[in-house]
Amino acid sequence: MKKFTTIFATMMLCIGLSTGFTSCSDNEEDQPAAPAAKSVEGAYLGDMTCSVMGSESTFEDMTFTLAATDDATVSLTMSSFGEPPMQVPEITIPDIKVSGENGTYTLATTNFDTESNGKKISGVVQGTFADNTLDVKINLQYGNMPMPLICSFTATKK
Repeated sequence: MKKFTTIFATMMLCIGLSTGFTSCSDNEEDQPAAPAAKSVEGAYLGDMTCSVMGSESTFEDMTFTLAATDDATVSLTMSSFGEPPMQVPEITIPDIKVSGENGTYTLATTNFDTESNGKKISGVVQGTFADNTLDVKINLQYGNMPMPLICSFTATKK
């Protein structure tokens, strides 16, 4: 009986050790990361602060929309702001490169030049996206304004 108990205990020890050393395979396949542009696309609602020659104004409830045009590029559309006759119309800035991963992305510094209602709109845009928050900086030259609007926008995704 003692021999049987010893053999049984040895077999149980072997089974326990072999189970412990067996590698486990993860049946879940790793999901590929979403492309950078797809990760940041969406609508963002927040306030934008602009300054001209030291005078600062805040425009509330601005909407910035990022739309992916390919895996690494977005277009940015910002809603109209200001009051007539100095109202700036809705602006779409195409071809902004996006890079990054794991929830932290950079919108590359991008020069733009467009026209709306017969007025020239040009400038530079750049930004970041982290912790579900979009931060955008825009230097905007609108129409015949002698000085650019220097704007900053921060918002979370809607």
